[in-house]
Amino acid sequence: MGVDNDKLADLIATTLKDLPKGQFEVMWDSQDYVLCRIYQEQRRQIDGGTSIQRNVILDRNGRARYRRLYDTDQPTVDQNMHTIDVPWTQIGTDYSWDVVEILRNKNSTKGFINLMESRRTERMWDLAELIEERGWATPTSATDRLYPYGIPYYINFLDNGSSTGGFHGKTIRYQGGTTGTICAGIDAATEEKWRNYADVYTKVDNSLLRKLRSAVRRTRFRPAPFVPQNGQDKPGPKIELYSNDAIVTEMEDLADKRDDNNAPQDLAGKMLHSYEGAVYFNRMPLRYVPQLDGQTVVDGGGNTFSPDAIYCADWSKMQPVVQDGYWMEESKPMVDRGQHTTFTVFLDGSHNNLCTNRRTVGFVLHKLIPAA
Repeated sequence: MGVDNDKLADLIATTLKDLPKGQFEVMWDSQDYVLCRIYQEQRRQIDGGTSIQRNVILDRNGRARYRRLYDTDQPTVDQNMHTIDVPWTQIGTDYSWDVVEILRNKNSTKGFINLMESRRTERMWDLAELIEERGWATPTSATDRLYPYGIPYYINFLDNGSSTGGFHGKTIRYQGGTTGTICAGIDAATEEKWRNYADVYTKVDNSLLRKLRSAVRRTRFRPAPFVPQNGQDKPGPKIELYSNDAIVTEMEDLADKRDDNNAPQDLAGKMLHSYEGAVYFNRMPLRYVPQLDGQTVVDGGGNTFSPDAIYCADWSKMQPVVQDGYWMEESKPMVDRGQHTTFTVFLDGSHNNLCTNRRTVGFVLHKLIPAA
């Protein structure tokens, strides 16, 4: 006896409803999925419109003054408001089943659910890897609207040959090999307040710790109490450090050398690995990011260089934004006339990453990038 396609579609839809909607079920390929966790832990913002926009005041014009009695006034209005403009990017995946596969499993509840879950998990895994990969990268060029703005887009290295730490991170190094200074619609080359903190280090030792202390201190701002505080000026509840495996291991070694209370029976000392991170600096965990293992830049001589970057990100200033009503949206099972025995479910979304304050979002420490 045959089975109508509409009944099979209803069976698929009912089974999919029993699966956790909008969550990542992945078999870990990377050791951690920082961006995916941020998106899933309700730290994402929901927005609408044709693009993601926020207003920011980048400077003041020094109009305050002390005055004498009967001094004349010269009122003026200054335009210091700028608009952060971030485009939406679309992401999606799909998973399919053939009628024959469904018929072979429809009399076994366990077998049918396993069929549904295996296809869905595989594509969710793909989705998680893609979000994580692009979250630690820049777009291919200044005009690229296909890929989202990853952390290196907002937190820039110092220029080639530069070794002076401070708010000098202004050059975006695109994946295609080009560079630019316009970040989310604002040119950091002309707007000094639209630059991030960056510094260089030579090796993992006490001098690096001094650099980290300075970076933390200089990226924490406490506004005057009588000035209206419309933004998120205070440090957020989730601030973390990220680096590659080699640097994380060296930081663990440095922490071991500074600790006189290691238990001798455990060769790992007190650097026991957990999901929370083994090393902390100023109460911020240092996490290993697999995508940073292969991170390279092009130096001034056109050679490939490994910067061994240590990123700090405050997730109250670095905000994943998803489009209202269009994030992790699963379609109903569909049949195409060209493949009439195949059911396909599409999962789509629109998102990007928004930085609201490049001076407080965090910082990056990296090896000196040669000028030539």
